[in-house]
Amino acid sequence: MGYRNSQIVEELAAEGKITTEHKGVQTFDFAQYSLLKRMAETTADSPLDKAAEEKHMLPRTFTSGWLSIAIGWGMTIPQTIDEIVDIGNEPRNPKREQLAYNRLGKIAKKLESAGLIKCLRNGNVQRKNNAVWLLMLGDDEENADVEAYVRERMRL
Repeated sequence: MGYRNSQIVEELAAEGKITTEHKGVQTFDFAQYSLLKRMAETTADSPLDKAAEEKHMLPRTFTSGWLSIAIGWGMTIPQTIDEIVDIGNEPRNPKREQLAYNRLGKIAKKLESAGLIKCLRNGNVQRKNNAVWLLMLGDDEENADVEAYVRERMRL
């Protein structure tokens, strides 16, 4: 899962498409690269292989949410025991989680501005659902086909 997507992210980086402006000069952006790479690795490739089709997976569609990335990157590790709160019988760190959401959200907005990801559905805390992000890793025609397929399957 995500191998071809991950390879495309590598190609985009090599082509200079994952950049930010620093002191008036475009430069490689490690934060954008890391987030896009993680999203690519955890989404099904396009076109779907037989196993992904059988599991009814959606190509290049990230739905795991920022919390999974924040935990995986150690962004929610408490500095003191006082930061830990019991939420649903699980030790959590809401302050650090919120900081991680904010940070990852800012990075995602840069990727969205660059046309590398697209938000198909906003997340909703009350409904406990994550945002749906489509990775725009192909050319315009391929991206349009993948988006139409995902929208149809998700009834968006």
